[in-house]
Amino acid sequence: ELKEKKIKVDELEKKLKRKKYEQEKQKIFRKKKKETLCQICAENPDLGSKLKIRQKAGRPTIEEDQPLLSKTIVDIALYGSAAHEKRQSDIYRSVRTLIDLTEQLKNEGFQINRSAAYTRLMPKRSLSSEGKRHVTTVPVKLIRAQNDAHSKHIDGRFCTATLNHLEEVASMLGPGEVCFISQDDKARVPIGLTAANKQAPFLMHVEYRVTLPDHDWVVAAKHKLIPSVYAGIEIQKDGLGKPEAVTYSGPTYIAIRSGKHCSSSAYAHGLDYERLLELEEFDIITKDQSNKLVKPVLMLSVDGGPDENPRYQKVIDVAIHHFLKQNLDALFVATNAPGRSAFNRVERRMAPLF
Repeated sequence: ELKEKKIKVDELEKKLKRKKYEQEKQKIFRKKKKETLCQICAENPDLGSKLKIRQKAGRPTIEEDQPLLSKTIVDIALYGSAAHEKRQSDIYRSVRTLIDLTEQLKNEGFQINRSAAYTRLMPKRSLSSEGKRHVTTVPVKLIRAQNDAHSKHIDGRFCTATLNHLEEVASMLGPGEVCFISQDDKARVPIGLTAANKQAPFLMHVEYRVTLPDHDWVVAAKHKLIPSVYAGIEIQKDGLGKPEAVTYSGPTYIAIRSGKHCSSSAYAHGLDYERLLELEEFDIITKDQSNKLVKPVLMLSVDGGPDENPRYQKVIDVAIHHFLKQNLDALFVATNAPGRSAFNRVERRMAPLF
């Protein structure tokens, strides 16, 4: 038995010796092959690029196969930039986003994805773990969207002060006395697909019968849906004149009407307010919780359109109707200055949905 094991050990040693010998031969063969290929590629550079022979091991960077990538990113950023509107500073604002940059690079013939394009830009913080991924960068940086392009108006400060004073009054009176509602009409939503000459399938509940002629075109160019948004504003207790007591939270009601058969008017908004008084979700906003009566003070923050602006007679007539019918003690209708509607509470409420 011992002799058999010795024989087996000798056989294994011979196999190991043979494998080591073959390993050395393969190593020498690979070395000679690599030297020969390098010599051929040095004599014929085009052949080397086709064979994709590299000097270093590992995954190559994008710049090795696409050496003009960095220069192209800089050219695109410079081409898509513009100086300050009034030439009063040295700020340059990029007009392209990261997605636009990636698409433009692909149009230029580069093979790159969005994350690879992002790591070629300057990081926001170079010392962070995310910033350390930006190894090969160009002098191009992403900027956040700026909100300094709002148009200025001569009544801007007056309107802002008016709204601030209303918020102070609302916080002093408290949630039991004040009903604060912010309303606005959003962009119209078209129903038909004019380019396809077909009526888009759309589910809608109407009180009238819509008849179509004997063709498959859309009903009319004005056949659109008008969403009117009403944001109920919650008021914190014990505000004592603090404007921040008037919050941005509360229920939201969206009234949708057909632009062809029912336009957005002061009368339509008046009917929507009557509807709000019937909704259980708006009871905490419109009614006193102790006796379920309509709160004596109504504050409406509206946009500057002719169907909402308090300087128009029809809006005033509808407001007087509410004042008399609901037996209110005070009714305020305030609007912001033109170009400042982004600060309306209803705009902040709907912003995450777009």
